[in-house]
Formats: sequence, C-alpha cells, structure tokens
Amino acid sequence: MKKTDAHPLIASAAFHYEFEFIHPFSDRNGRIGRFWQTLVLKDWHPLLAFLPAETVIKARQEEYYQSLREADAKSDCSVFIELLLSAINQSLTEAIQSEEKARVKTTDQILEVLKESPHLALIDVANRIGRSVSTVEREVSKLKQGGRLEYHGPKKMVFGWSEKFEVVVSYSK
Repeated sequence: MKKTDAHPLIASAAFHYEFEFIHPFSDRNGRIGRFWQTLVLKDWHPLLAFLPAETVIKARQEEYYQSLREADAKSDCSVFIELLLSAINQSLTEAIQSEEKARVKTTDQILEVLKESPHLALIDVANRIGRSVSTVEREVSKLKQGGRLEYHGPKKMVFGWSEKFEVVVSYSK
C-alpha cells in the first residue's frame, strides 16, 4: 500500500479485494476488509472515517458477493473496485443529502422561532431549536444573504462576558 501509485480510493478497494481473496480468517473477513479499507481512506481524507459505506454495502450485499465471485473468476478485481467506488459515491451522496435536509430544517426552525419572537437573541434561538449558536449564526447569515431575514437596529451588545444578538425580522417566503 505504501508503494502504490494508485489513487487511495482505488488502492483501498484493491486492498479490500486482496484481503477477501486470501480469506485469512474463518469468519468476518468482509467486515475486517471493509474496516481496513476505511482506515486507508481515513488516512487519505479523515472525513471518510465517518462515511457509512458499510451500510450501503450491506444493502447491496448480494451484489457485493457477486462482484467478488466475478472478480475471482476473471482474476481481475475491476468489477469489485467499481462496486466499492459506487458504494462510496452512494454513501457520500446520501450524507450530503442528509446534511442538506438538516440545514433546511434548521433554517425553517430559525425563521419560525423568529417569526413568533423577533427580538430573541440568537443564543435563545439556538437553545429553542437545539442547535449551537455558531450553527444558528451561520444559517442566519445565509438567510440574510438570501433576503429571507433582515436585521434592524444594532446587531450586538456586550453584556459582561457574553455577547447578545438581537434581531428584528422581516419574514418572507
């Protein structure tokens, strides 16, 4: 692995296949192979340590085993690598969609809270919707840029050690 010129996505999938091919244990070789693949990918890009590719592969388990059989029969692991790359792509797509859904929900929650109580400090908004202040600040900034939220008056005042943000909302759909 340290000497390959292959891209880490390809190298990790090829390693996974080779591990499956030698089948060193009587049981759990697939899980261990996927674990090692995740470790290789994590070293390349730490975010990939949290990618739920295992879930996608489990949902495509028959296709996974079929690609292993086909790769063995052809003595060519390309079909297996393609399957794993497809699973990684699917996992990334699902993670991005999930994040987008969460973000949309957060902005909707912010607008709803501020519609009811336009003079709330952002820390209070964050507490009401169960998000961090930085998340609320980031989403409020996006709402402001999108013309869905408008500030009126001073944005912040310092009270002791904490900052308090007050907003008056112009709400539009």
